[in-house]
Amino acid sequence: MKKEISKSRALRRRLLSVLLICLITIMIIFVSVFDIVYKSSTNIVTSHTSKIASKTVDTTAHGFYQVTLGNLQLSLESFGTNICTVLGSLQDIPDIDQELVLETHMMDFFNIDASNKGNDVIGFTYSNGEFHSIPSEPECDRIIQEAVETINIEYAKEPSAHYQGGSFQSELEQYTENCMGTYTMEGQGFVCAWDHLNNYNVLYPDICYGIIMFNQNYYKGLINQIAAEQTDSLLGEMNGLFQRSIYIMVAVIAGVLILFIVISVILSKKLSDPIVSEHDMLVKVNEMKTTFLSDASHELKTPLATMSGYAQNAEMELVSGCDTAAVHEKLKRISSEANRMALMVTQILDATRIEEGRMVLEPAPCDIDSLVRETVETYFAVLNKNNNRLAIRIPIELPKVNADSSRLQRVFVNLVSNALKHTKNGTILIKAEEEENFIKVTVMDTGSGISEEDMPHIWERYYKGKHSETGTGLGLYICKFIIESHGGKIWAESEVGKGTSFMFTLPV
Repeated sequence: MKKEISKSRALRRRLLSVLLICLITIMIIFVSVFDIVYKSSTNIVTSHTSKIASKTVDTTAHGFYQVTLGNLQLSLESFGTNICTVLGSLQDIPDIDQELVLETHMMDFFNIDASNKGNDVIGFTYSNGEFHSIPSEPECDRIIQEAVETINIEYAKEPSAHYQGGSFQSELEQYTENCMGTYTMEGQGFVCAWDHLNNYNVLYPDICYGIIMFNQNYYKGLINQIAAEQTDSLLGEMNGLFQRSIYIMVAVIAGVLILFIVISVILSKKLSDPIVSEHDMLVKVNEMKTTFLSDASHELKTPLATMSGYAQNAEMELVSGCDTAAVHEKLKRISSEANRMALMVTQILDATRIEEGRMVLEPAPCDIDSLVRETVETYFAVLNKNNNRLAIRIPIELPKVNADSSRLQRVFVNLVSNALKHTKNGTILIKAEEEENFIKVTVMDTGSGISEEDMPHIWERYYKGKHSETGTGLGLYICKFIIESHGGKIWAESEVGKGTSFMFTLPV
């Protein structure tokens, strides 16, 4: 026997080892596949991001350069008009150097400052094949020379698109009536616009002057930097996703294993001893039945004792010849207790019919106003022990509903009975109104209200609440069944210490 047990344990250990090896192998395969996919995705993202950044730079660059050139040409035209006005005011001065005046005014107009390292604008004049920088500084001469060489390289790519074979100098020497310009994104990026002085006054010499904006590719570095940051951010997110996927995969595999073990233990326990489960269920049902019978007996015993006491007192007063008004009051009390007892018996019978599926509805056209008033006249006086007032607000033109009037009266009796039981020296309001294709009925009281702890359970069978000492716990359970059987809906709103409102709807 011991050998068989030992073999069985060894077999279980082997099976467990095989299972663990399979799980570890699956995890390794998944991790390897994920790693390959991750690296491939990383390369694709990096490549595509670089291409997108490059296309973005090119597209943005052309737009930026064109806008900059257009603005520069407008400024140069404005400068031409302005310089002619200045030269006109100085024409009475003999031997005035017009080119010097143009250079000085250009520096002021375009805010050219060679000493400012952030300055990216220089001016120039061109005559006899030579450039003269404004201001006349070696660094400015170097920038002009670099710009001319770079522009000429750009012109050489498409010589037919430019004047006389594609030379920048030939463009400057060619007289035009409009301000001209060009740009190149090669090197540090240059935007150049030029004009002729005699375009604005033919009496002035033909001086070709212009503006060069350099270092215009500064934003490319910003775009590339942003693209690199976005790529790093995306790769970081992908790395996090990859790690989370690994964790999730490991957790799922471990969870499946644990769930398998737990289910196996539970099933083996249930299958090994099914009698225990059935016994527990029978014990619970028996406890519920015992509790209900005890509560029902108590609830029926109380009105019976009250009725017996009032009957004996009435008999004694009749024998002694007392005032019949006192006897009449005791008879009213007996009738009230009898009605309350009849209501509890009716609730028990209704609950039994519901459980057995024997509650059958007989719908017919029903007037809510008549039904409410009939219910109130029958039950309100005998159930109102706490000196409450009643208000009814039902419009005359309210349409009829197709309902079982006797079952619907049970709903009103149960709701009004609950309201009267939990309200003292307050008001009970019954109102009805039409909402779309439904009639909405509200039974509102100003009583003690329902606690948040009890609210989720008030529709359960036999539930009476933590603070309720009377009743069978069947009234609201029956109300819910009847209303929903009519195709309606019932719900409650309550605030402790301020009252409760029960609302239900019925289709018209």
